[in-house]
Amino acid sequence: MTEEYRVDLSALQQVITRLNSLVDTMDGVGATAKYKTELPEGYLGQGFAEEAGLRNAHGKMKHEIAGMVAELKQMIAEAGKKTRTVHDGYDSREQEVRASMS
Repeated sequence: MTEEYRVDLSALQQVITRLNSLVDTMDGVGATAKYKTELPEGYLGQGFAEEAGLRNAHGKMKHEIAGMVAELKQMIAEAGKKTRTVHDGYDSREQEVRASMS
């Protein structure tokens, strides 16, 4: 007796939609990390030696976080593309099987 399996194409489509939504969300996160976290000179106070070091450390961390966000966005987009490829492959095969049964 052979076992039969089915692929839920609508579930795959939902995954694709959610991944695409995440990619769009990551645009906002990246912009916030890059542009909305500035520490202008004097913001942390004035007259103490550590102020410049803190601002420099903040700038370095801000740059690293922006890079991480960009990399994460790329990984999510790639997962979405691969999921789309799988969906399309299963859908195509399903159409072929239906056509052969007609």
